[in-house]
Formats: sequence, structure tokens, C-alpha cells
Amino acid sequence: MKLKYLALSVCAATFMSCNSDKPVAADPTLKDILGNKFLVGVAINSEQAVGRDTSGVDVVRRHFNSIVAENCMKSEVIHPEEDRYDFSLADEFVKFGEDNGMFIIGHCLVWHSQLSPWFCVDADGKNVSPEVLKERLRSHIHTIVGRYKGRIKGWDVVNEAIEGDGSYRKSKFYEILGEEYIPLAFQYAHEADPEAELYYNDYGMHEPGRRDAVVRMVNSLKKKGLRIDAVGMQGHMGLDYPSIGEYETSIFAFASTGAKVMITEWDMSALPTVNRGANIADKVAFEKALNPYPEALPDSVSNLWNARMKSFMELFIKHSDVITRVTAWGVSDGDSWKNDWPVPGRREYPLLFDRNYQPKPFLKEILEPRVAKFYEFSYSIDNSQLTIDNSMQRDSAANCQLSTVNCQLQNPILPGCYPDPSICRVGNDYYMVNSSFAFYPGVPIWHSTNLTNWEQLGYVLNRPSQLPMYDGLRISGGIYAPDIKYNPHNGLFYLITTAVDGGGNFFVTTDDPKKGSWSDPTFLPEVGGIDPGFLFDEDGKAYIVNNDGPAGKPEYDGHRAIWIREFDWKNGCTVGKQKMIVDGGVDKTRHPIWIEGPHLYHINGTYYLMAAEGGTGPNHSEVIFTSASPFGPFKPCAINPILTQRGLPGDRPNPVTCVGHADLVETPAGDWYAVFLGVRPYRDGHDVMGRETFMLPVTWKENQPIILPEGDVITYTADRSYGPAPLWTANGLAKEAFFIRTPLVPCYSINDKGQLEMTASSTDLNQKRQPAAIGRWINNWTFTAQTGLDFVPQQPKDFAGIICFHDDNCYIRFGKTLDKDGKPVMLLETYSHGRLCSQAGSPLTWTDGKVYLKVEGDNAVNYTFCYSTSPKGSWTQVGEPVSADLISTQTAGGFTGTMVGIYATGNYTN
Repeated sequence: MKLKYLALSVCAATFMSCNSDKPVAADPTLKDILGNKFLVGVAINSEQAVGRDTSGVDVVRRHFNSIVAENCMKSEVIHPEEDRYDFSLADEFVKFGEDNGMFIIGHCLVWHSQLSPWFCVDADGKNVSPEVLKERLRSHIHTIVGRYKGRIKGWDVVNEAIEGDGSYRKSKFYEILGEEYIPLAFQYAHEADPEAELYYNDYGMHEPGRRDAVVRMVNSLKKKGLRIDAVGMQGHMGLDYPSIGEYETSIFAFASTGAKVMITEWDMSALPTVNRGANIADKVAFEKALNPYPEALPDSVSNLWNARMKSFMELFIKHSDVITRVTAWGVSDGDSWKNDWPVPGRREYPLLFDRNYQPKPFLKEILEPRVAKFYEFSYSIDNSQLTIDNSMQRDSAANCQLSTVNCQLQNPILPGCYPDPSICRVGNDYYMVNSSFAFYPGVPIWHSTNLTNWEQLGYVLNRPSQLPMYDGLRISGGIYAPDIKYNPHNGLFYLITTAVDGGGNFFVTTDDPKKGSWSDPTFLPEVGGIDPGFLFDEDGKAYIVNNDGPAGKPEYDGHRAIWIREFDWKNGCTVGKQKMIVDGGVDKTRHPIWIEGPHLYHINGTYYLMAAEGGTGPNHSEVIFTSASPFGPFKPCAINPILTQRGLPGDRPNPVTCVGHADLVETPAGDWYAVFLGVRPYRDGHDVMGRETFMLPVTWKENQPIILPEGDVITYTADRSYGPAPLWTANGLAKEAFFIRTPLVPCYSINDKGQLEMTASSTDLNQKRQPAAIGRWINNWTFTAQTGLDFVPQQPKDFAGIICFHDDNCYIRFGKTLDKDGKPVMLLETYSHGRLCSQAGSPLTWTDGKVYLKVEGDNAVNYTFCYSTSPKGSWTQVGEPVSADLISTQTAGGFTGTMVGIYATGNYTN
């Protein structure tokens, strides 16, 4: 089986191939690469239509298969007087398209701007009557569309009729005819050419008010039986607007009408948005602020511009099932309407090709991608090397003799960064989920039948539509504290969680977690805060508990509360008012902080509310309350906390710290267990695996559950072999594999030989975007990760190899690149807090051919990086071993562990 994934620049057309062993065409073009996804369009001016701009014409002919009239078909040009049309420029435009076999778009029939002055008024300058304007509209549209019937394939019928707030623009058309002018325009256009496609076109389509109004308008036109084929989303963008998420939301909304979506008038300003009023009194300062780069863009701005353009192009490719055309609003930067506006001399850089008609770097990444071939990636832990860990196990055994801890459990039960566990049981099947932060897919899900052996089923949020985590999202943002529960009243599993940095609280459902198919999210904007949890009660009612701020003003730092509201599972929504059921924590007088991670249980007639308290650091704990009603009042149980490791000696051997954020489950035999997070620091509080999942048996005392008596010590099992586990096979990625944020389009393919080919992305690890990287969690201090690589760097910043990644600012990379003299080298670099900390290189005597790379973690928690020409040959170490402290949570901050995997980046600048 040969797996091929749609990618921006890999396997995009028949002349290109993901396989580097196959030939690649010397002159790839945009229409060849993207033409099987959507029309690749451009607006051309009259100089290009008549052939005088020969360089522009060459670009248009080579790269585009659709053209749109920039100005020559607007009312003031084509119909300057009531009884006179001027088709000279429009005829040249249409002939150019026909001569070059292009899909031709007419722009635009009805627009309030660039409107002939006579169109809506009489000889005295007063508005004409509705009857007169209707006839002028009909004649204008019939004459123009009729002239090009069968030649122009699509028309922008109405342009920019809706304001940002959703109201109709108060144009002359609206003043005289009201909303009726829009359906009339579509009616007249269809009468003139029944075969032509008809479009509505507008800017700022990411704005909710305009978006919703356009959706209503399109649905209204369809209801009237009028033809409307597509919504044109003008792509006039800036460096700070719109967001990928906002734009994608509008794509979904317009597609829901049944109309296709077209990206029209695409350009992106590279200049800062300036408030005119701020500098109007100082004309010189004002004009300088509007024209900050009169010669060229600085690299920092160019890099940001190209990264955003790449992200949006990938978004368009992702949604090519509904997007039928992407049109740039001009051929090159010199053609843009943004030049000399709003002040003379302003120099802009908004288009796909520069003033020399050369493709911008993000286009070069599409046209000439660099591919790194990885032959395999294996991760393993050899317990024969764990001498220190074995001593830890002996110490743990000694501790067990003095503790109530059940020493038979293999703790942590989920080693590696699998925090905030939630568990449920149905019959003999146990299911458990964890937080996943800004990594994709989201929410790892596990299955067991005995609470001892856990198999990862994959991820709950395994489709981009479920987890659109795009540019700028911090690594420790994203998905927090999922809660999984089974509703016996409808046979569905529910998972509820928080998208912390975008979207808020939502839930998804499935009838069988083993199928790996969960619904798209249903968001609950009325549920604030974080860490929502479900209770499906015995009487058929359901409730959501969550962390949020207290009812009044917080009385101290970290003052939070637990709230409850009823959930209508039949209709998938909350009902009634919310109520605060815990304020602060067990003893508010002691200012408890960060009450969170609530779970509500109904056990033997009593409601138990369990939550974490004290923050997720060393003072973390688990506390519990009881009530006769789900709405309280809740009283702290007699014994609290029911789980903690705070207050224990800091120098105790092999500590487990930060325990808390627990969930309870009952076995078929009536025994109870708790899963919870904990941290295994290796030295001075440093940890590289983040928060892991532990399990302990629960005892009941004084009618309350106790996970661990206060003062008892938690131990862990250390001598556990692992792997060798491949990160992928010929059948696809391993279940534990993940990406950094949600890729808009995948960056890799896997062939039937099991080789993974990754397009070297211009996005690097430090840009808070979606780099070309795939990895898994490190789950022990000692480990070996090894891969084979075939990569031919072409510029010094081309780089492919292995990464150990904590976040965008703290990581280690080791791979093949070029030195400053253009010679191949194996390079090891470490980064902390965004700065290059160390660098070591080893020159290679060959450019082509396979090289093997390896990273080993040792008992001292240092990472050693080596390479070889053979996986069984001698290895050459590069640089000194790197202390894991550099990427530990204590150094880097945040909530995650360390990802180890593969990565490739490319330098596509001119």
C-alpha cells in the first residue's frame, strides 16, 4: 500500500513526485501544481491585456489558468455615458484570455464605487425613480453580459453590498431600490447568459456581521430560485488581520449555503496599519509612517509576510473541496493598487511576484520544494542500561514496606507527558484520556481491560476540523484537562474539554471509542473557565462542573471557584442558570489557590465533588466535598487532602512531586482506583517528561474516598523496557505520533518501502507556526532515538534531522546542513529562551547519500548526539553531551514534556 497525503508542495501534480528518486520538471508552474485543486487566477491590467507589459504577460501565461478584469469592465470605464459603451479595453482582455485558454471572469456588473456618475441620477442630479433604475440596470447588464455570452465564464454580479455590521451599504442602488436591487441584478445576469456562473463578491468576509448577512442573502437568493454559484471572499489582508481561524470560519459558513467559495482579490499588505488621525497634523511624519520601506522590506517583515501567505495558501488547499478559484489581485508588486495609496510614493509589497517578476519565497517553496527522506525512526529504552534506575526501584521497594501504597502497580502507568488523566468504565472496558496542549492530533485516548496494560487507541481530536490550532498558539495553550464519561441513557461517550487559547469549552461524542471517530466539537460559550467535567446521573439528568472565577471580585491571587449547571444531553446544550458550589477551596480562610479539575460523582446516594487545589506545582493536592444534591451545599469531607506529596522532605530519594488532578473509577468487583498526574524530577526539581499519569487504589474511610494518606510517599517503577518503537511504518504514522500545532496540509508522505519523505518547510521551530516536524514523547531519562536520513541541502539554512523539542523557544536540533562556505556538515545546536546557546559541527566528506543520526539519553540525564554511515558501524559524536536541564520544565516553563522526532526546514529566499 502506498500512502500519499495531500501536501502543499509534495506530490502536487503528475510532473512532481514525493519520491526523490523520480525526475522533477525543471520549470514547475503554479497552475500545474495547484490547477487540479482550484483555478489559479490573477487580475490583469490593460497593459498586460494588450501585451505591452511583456514580463507580466510571461508570468500570467506560465503560472495562471484564470484571469479577471481589474478595471476595464467597471461601469465608469465600459459604460461612461448612458447611450455610449466603450468595449475596446474589455475586448482586448477577453481576447487575451481566449488566446491563452483561460477561464475568464468579468468584474464587476454592480458596484457603488467606480460607478458612472450618470447611472443613478437624472439630468438635475437627483435620484431617478425605481422604475428608471431597474431599466438602466437591466440594460447595462444585458448589454455587457450579452456581448460576451459564452466567452466570459463567470461574473462578479454584485460587489460590496454589505457593511461590516451586517447592514446593507447605503449606496445609490440601495437608496432607490432597497434590497431588491441584488436579486434583480442576478436575475438580469442569468437572463443575459443562462450558462454563465454568477458570484457575489465582498471584502472583510471574516467579520461575523458581514459573514452572517452574506449567508442570509445567498440563502434568500436561492430560495427565490435565482442562480448564485459562488461567494467571492476578497483576500485583502494585512500582517495582523485576519486570523486563519476567522477566515476558515467564513469558508465553512459560505460553503454551508451550497455555493462554492472563491478567494478573490488576494493580496497582503506588508506595511503597518496606520491611524490617519494620529499624524494628520504632521504631514511629513504621516507620510513617512505610511511608507516605512521605500526601498525594500527588511528580512524580519519579509519573513513574516511570507509565513502568513504560506499559511493562507495552505488553508485554501486544505479546503479545495469547496474553494474553486484563488485569484491574486495583480501580477507583481509594481502592479498593485496599494502603491501610491493613500499617499503618493507609497511602496507596497503585497503580491505573489516581486517587482522583478520573481516568485516570492513562499511561492518558491511550492514550486521548488526540498525533500528530506527519512528511512526509519526508532525509539527504545534498554533496561540493561538502567543501573541507577534499578537502585531507584530498590529504594522504592523499601519505601513500600513503610507505606500503604500498592507496590504492584507499574507507576507511572502512562510514562511520558500524559497529564490530567480522566477515566471511565463500561463493562470490562476502561478508557482514559489526557491533555495534549498545542500538539495535533489532540487528546490521546487509551484502552484497558485490567487497569494494568494500556493500549493507545489514537487520539480523540484527530481531524483538523476538530482542532484548528494555528499560528501563534503557545505550546502550553491548546487543549486542557479533558473529561471522558459514558451516558447510559443514550449509549454515547462524551468528552468535554477546554481549548484554552481559542474557542473555550466544548464536547464531542462517539458511540464507540475503539472506532476512532468522534463528532466535531459543540462549543458551550456559556460555560466559562476551564476543566469542565460531566456527570450523567442515575435519574437521566446531567450536569457540567467547571473551574471559573468566583461570584464576586477575587479576594486574593489564585482565588477560583467551582460552578455547576445542568446539561440537556438530548439537545446537546446547557439549561438553566449556573451556580457556584465551591468558593476558593476546602478552607477559604487559608486562601487556597487554583481549585480546578473538578469531577462530580453520585455514589450510594451521596454527591462527591473532587477537585485539585494548590496549583500544579509541588503544593498540588486533591480534595473532596460531599452534598445531598448536585447543586450543594457542598461541605469538605473530614479527611482532606486525599492525595498530595507536599510537605515531604525535599531530599527524599526518587521523589514523585506535584501529584493531583485525579479521577475515580470503580471496577466490576466494586473496588475503586484513582488516576492522577505526577512528576518525576531527576535533579533539583528538573524534569523533562512533564506530568505523567499514575494510579493508586482508593480506600474508603468515614464514608469518603482516600487516594493516599497524607505523609505517605508515592514510588515508581523504573526498570521497564520499551520498544524499539517505530514512529511510522509503511501503513502510516504510529498511534503515539503527533505534530506541533495543526498542520493545514500534511508535510509528508510514506511510500510502500516505509520511507517517510518530508518537505523542508520554510517555517522553523521558533516561529510559533506549524513546522515540518513529527515526534513522540520522551518517556524515560535513558532512551535511544535513531533515524536514517537522505537529504541534500542547497543553502546554509536548509536543515534536516532530529529534534528534542520542549517549546518554540527551548529545543535542540541535530542534522545535516551546509556551513557558511556551502560545505555539508552535521550540526548540533541548542536553544534556550529563544537564543542560540551552543553550536557544534562535524564536516562531512560527502554531500549525497544516507547518514544515520542518533540521540541517547543517559542516567545523568544528558543527551549525546552522534552520526554514522551505517546503523551498526562506528558512530561519530558531535559536540559535548547536552544537559537535559536546557529543555526541562524548570528552565523552559510551561506544562509539557519533551518531544523527540524528525524535522526539516528550508531556506527559499532569493
